[in-house]
Amino acid sequence: MPADTTPTPLPSTYGGMSLPEPPEAPQDARSYWEPIWQQGRRYRTICEAEAKALRLQLGEGRGRPALDIGCGEGELTRRLAQFGYRTTGIDCAPTAVTKARRNQPDLDVRRFDFDADDLTRLPSPAFAVVACRLVYRWVADKPAFLSRVRHLLVPGGIFWVATSVHDPAQGTPRPWDITAGDAELLATGWSQVRVSKIDPSFHCYSLRP
Repeated sequence: MPADTTPTPLPSTYGGMSLPEPPEAPQDARSYWEPIWQQGRRYRTICEAEAKALRLQLGEGRGRPALDIGCGEGELTRRLAQFGYRTTGIDCAPTAVTKARRNQPDLDVRRFDFDADDLTRLPSPAFAVVACRLVYRWVADKPAFLSRVRHLLVPGGIFWVATSVHDPAQGTPRPWDITAGDAELLATGWSQVRVSKIDPSFHCYSLRP
């Protein structure tokens, strides 16, 4: 297995604001994210190259269900709906959900902690697309998270992950980069793995069971 390149704890910034260390347990997710959203968290927006990769890999929704985990203000949720998916966005932070509902009033956005809440509360027992954007790095228990995703995917469905990765040319990993071990875990056990490299430090994974 590749060496673990997790950085030592240090003050970090993301989107122009400081971030505390990520939660150590799934049940800590809301207490971690809600203060960050209250402070005015900002995501990297979806650029043209990322939008093109998203459409190319996911295709037309044709009314099939899609789930956006950690939807934040709902940008990816909206994109999936525009592709024709019957999309639900979920986030554990109440402030994020409020912002998403204000920004995307026609979309189904719900307060839901994917790591801890009962999956039967979701609007569909299975989804053609499960997506998470700038979320995977911060998941406390990644094997359990991936297991829950697999449980929700229909046969032939797609798990879409957009994430910052460590670019060795940049030197020390940034706190929001996934490690080589995280990337290996993410890509293991799927029948098809496609990676769209938007830039050297931002990759999109299209994973099929």
